[in-house]
Amino acid sequence: MRRSKLSQAMVILVGGGLALGVALGLSLLCTQGQFVKAGLLVAGAAVTIAAFCSLEVALIALLAVCFFDGFAKSLVPGPVSVLAKDFLMIIGLLRWTWLGVTSQRWDALRVPLILPAFLFIVYCAAEMFNTETLNFLVALAGFRAWVIWIAVFVISYEYLTTRQQVERLLIAIMLIALASGIYGIVQYNIGFGHLHRLSPDFGFYTRFRWGEGVRATSTLVNPGAFGQAMSLSAIWCIGAVIFVRRKWWLQSLFILTAAVCLVGMSTSGARAPLLGLVVGGVSLLVLVRRPQFIVAATIVGIMAIVVLNHFAGGAFEARYNPRMVNYLIVTQRAVGPFLAALRQAAGQPLGVGVATGTGVGRGASLIQEPLWVKSTAGGMVESEYGRALRELGFPGAILFVWLLYRAAKGTVSAYLRCRTLAARSLTAACLGIAVSTMASLAVGSALYLVPSGPFFWLACALAMRIPQIESQEMAVPVKPDSAAGSESSLLLGRH
Repeated sequence: MRRSKLSQAMVILVGGGLALGVALGLSLLCTQGQFVKAGLLVAGAAVTIAAFCSLEVALIALLAVCFFDGFAKSLVPGPVSVLAKDFLMIIGLLRWTWLGVTSQRWDALRVPLILPAFLFIVYCAAEMFNTETLNFLVALAGFRAWVIWIAVFVISYEYLTTRQQVERLLIAIMLIALASGIYGIVQYNIGFGHLHRLSPDFGFYTRFRWGEGVRATSTLVNPGAFGQAMSLSAIWCIGAVIFVRRKWWLQSLFILTAAVCLVGMSTSGARAPLLGLVVGGVSLLVLVRRPQFIVAATIVGIMAIVVLNHFAGGAFEARYNPRMVNYLIVTQRAVGPFLAALRQAAGQPLGVGVATGTGVGRGASLIQEPLWVKSTAGGMVESEYGRALRELGFPGAILFVWLLYRAAKGTVSAYLRCRTLAARSLTAACLGIAVSTMASLAVGSALYLVPSGPFFWLACALAMRIPQIESQEMAVPVKPDSAAGSESSLLLGRH
């Protein structure tokens, strides 16, 4: 009873404080005629209160903001759009901490993955004070780039405890990806002109013009991030087709979204997401060798080809051909940066620190002072494994690999514990996303970009929860004489 009253008091306190702040902000904005910003302020306050009251809202809102990150940064430039993801992450962590204090829910801290995650975070924090560091703010941005999305694992693992929660999350991912994918296809066909009329800050996208057309960015920051989002969303949707209960319309919508995502990835013209899709997709097909799954994957492929021919055939032919994607190019992209970083790590075994400029991005516009980066430390390594060697040195690179190993091992172990086809299909999708992301790390910062970074940790957390959800379902007695009971029996009895 005391905990319940304490929770209610905290919600009232936080809600009252936000209401007061919103009221003052609205008064100021409305007197200046800034009604759009006033509306955004109200929406932001509502989401903030809801996120503090629910881990589900916090997680889904975070994923939505990640998908619309690029659009928001250009439409409403400033600290609000740049730091919106961080703000929602902090709200989610506060909610998790509050649940731990009031209800003793610390399940996520008991997962073996937490130890390497904690040590890796501590080591990255120590690298902020590397002797090569010139500016603390640059080091803070670099630290954030390495560790920010690990918190998604904690929030997701604490939240995902029932089938209903998992299904709602999958539907949310599907709807967000469908909207982003459709807009990306439209954007590829009409260009960026309509965006320039909304805000001059969309001029940032002019660098993604390609010949007479454009490489679609959709609602994200660049074509690579959009392509990666579509690649991973397609894997989510294919894995969810069998997991969702017998709702043919919902399963059909997942299949349609997967096809749209494949076409959307093609309009981005990004090659790294194609590598990730192949690796993750093959992993998924190998793990789930069932007729229902093969049929769903075939339908997705056929639909993607039909849509591709009508709306994005040029992009596919120009970027995904033997001249642009071949063994030599893939090897050079993956091995070249890694070997260069390895040579530098040999000279500086403890790394050059995290203040290399990576992770600053548009955050530089929020700082008035010049952000100096030491010449020996500055520069981006287009390989996360190579960047770990260069920035964190050999100890940090070992911790990074240990962290990924623990994440992969936990996901594989979860798959092996699943007994039903529904559970195995979704766990296999989670494993496919994890493998896809780790393959993409060879050619870029997949764990820092959104939504690929949050997707990776979400997939690991969900995979580790599915065997527990499956066990709870199988422990519930089923009534053989009811229609609902025979449906559940059919689903759970299929191995």
